Amino acid sequence: MGGRDSRSAGAGERLARLRDEMRRHDVGLYLVPSSDDHGSEYVPEFWARRRFVSDFSGSAGDALIGLDGAWLWTDSRYWLQAEGEIDGDVFTLMRQGAPDTPTLEAWLRDHADGRVVGVDPRVVSLEAARKLDKAAAEAGASLRAVDANLVDPVWEARPARPASSAVVLDECHAGRSAADKLSDLRAALARRGCGAHVLSATDAVVWLFNLRGSDVAYNPILLAYALVEADAARLFIAAEQVDEGVRAHLADFGATVEPYEALGPALRGLSGRVWIDPAAASLWISNEIAASEAEPLEAESPVAKMKALKNDVELAGMRAAHVRDGVALVRFLHWLDASRPAGLDELSASQRLDALRAEGEKFRGLSFPTISGFGPNSAVVHYRVTQQTALPVDDTAPYLVDSGAQYLDGTTDVTRTIHLGRPRAVERSHYTRVLRGHLALRHTRFPRNANGAQLDAIARRPLWDAGLDYGHGTGHGVGCYLNVHERPPGISARSTGGFEPGMVVSNEPGLYLAGEYGIRIENLVCVVEHGEGFLAFDDLTLAPYCRKLIAKDELTTQEIEGVDGYHARVRESLSPRLEPDARAWLERETAPL
Repeated sequence: MGGRDSRSAGAGERLARLRDEMRRHDVGLYLVPSSDDHGSEYVPEFWARRRFVSDFSGSAGDALIGLDGAWLWTDSRYWLQAEGEIDGDVFTLMRQGAPDTPTLEAWLRDHADGRVVGVDPRVVSLEAARKLDKAAAEAGASLRAVDANLVDPVWEARPARPASSAVVLDECHAGRSAADKLSDLRAALARRGCGAHVLSATDAVVWLFNLRGSDVAYNPILLAYALVEADAARLFIAAEQVDEGVRAHLADFGATVEPYEALGPALRGLSGRVWIDPAAASLWISNEIAASEAEPLEAESPVAKMKALKNDVELAGMRAAHVRDGVALVRFLHWLDASRPAGLDELSASQRLDALRAEGEKFRGLSFPTISGFGPNSAVVHYRVTQQTALPVDDTAPYLVDSGAQYLDGTTDVTRTIHLGRPRAVERSHYTRVLRGHLALRHTRFPRNANGAQLDAIARRPLWDAGLDYGHGTGHGVGCYLNVHERPPGISARSTGGFEPGMVVSNEPGLYLAGEYGIRIENLVCVVEHGEGFLAFDDLTLAPYCRKLIAKDELTTQEIEGVDGYHARVRESLSPRLEPDARAWLERETAPL
């Protein structure tokens, strides 16, 4: 209780000071989104302004501050987490996606009432800014780009800007040279009559130049922009992050290094047709180009798809990384089942899994903070365990662990829900419905023109049949030794994009009963050809399902064969790499149903 009181007082004081800044700039409402200058989902501490003002630490959510109120929008993955982190006396939680909750844009249309809505143009995309501007205008209000971020003067103990050293990703892992990637990009620009392309997404920048870094936890990226022209490629990054070896690597394909702050003048000096991605490029980038003699072409960046289509080397690396990752996960699951040490809780379990992963060859760190939730905490979709929240892990309820790693040759993300005791019939039934949706998606053959929304419904069908559902999407794209969330591929009700061979996405249906337990089963899958004009998914993840949670009598013959076939593959791939005890455990867990 004391922690909540102290945090509430801090939030109130911070907002009072922020409101002073708003008055000085004649702003009636101020938007503090979760994104940063690069439109990132995961942001460095230096740019975690939304968390600073609201105390909410989730990766998705926008805070709107008024002179007499404050609101936080976040989706269903974070509702329970937000309830525990924000102060209800200071912030109103807006449960984004709930039937009775308006979107941010709808709220502005109804409540902006002629006020000036301020936003830092660097932290909102051009696409999002246009939606906000339209909504504000319908309320007789206006959206104003405020160049100085109003949170920064309030944030006295702000962390320093990260400046990790750039490293070259060898072609034996990248699969293609940066010169070849630039050649393909320039060909795409020429087809659209463009002479330049601005890249602000950090994963796109490092992928294009075959670089990696550690400016953001769990994401091997650098805080950098790129400007690619027909005869030039310019990397805008802090000089101290680039040593002579990296400069030589860049020089090999004609790329130069310029100061991070030099992007604005470079954009204002452009002419001709310039390609920008309105979903990725910030309003600031658009405004800088508008001040030049250039004509913008707005379309999804060609680099987004180039990066999503893994080449043969990247796919081989992803498969190899998943074998090593599967070994670590099986060792962990065996340890949980066989040892159950005294004092086992969510935090110690998470630490054990993280340590086992770190033993793997080419390990470069986790791909996101491990989600380790027992019983009621497993129902918090993006639960983050701490010493204060850690529950004991025992045999009375399901335990969910969602985890992954960055390896030099690939990125992993896997969720398994297990039970260390004797599951109740309802838990087995719920698990089996989630498993059936997972299997249905994995074994679906679909035409090339199918989109993510269509596939999303397939995974939900077994739950819908029982009047059940889950609030998050069914799948997201995954990078190769890059961000664990990667666009454009996705599987959700809002996913309109299609799929092509070489894309990697997650398959993760779930079910969450607040205050009781949560269930999620997640594999990464690769899109593969499956006959003329058709595609299918092939599993990359190698880890057994929880045998004791499967209600075999609720599965069809085809579903049983799907489980048995997958388990045989897991057993064959991992057994030779395991110690005798863990190997015997895996053989029991993967024996035919």
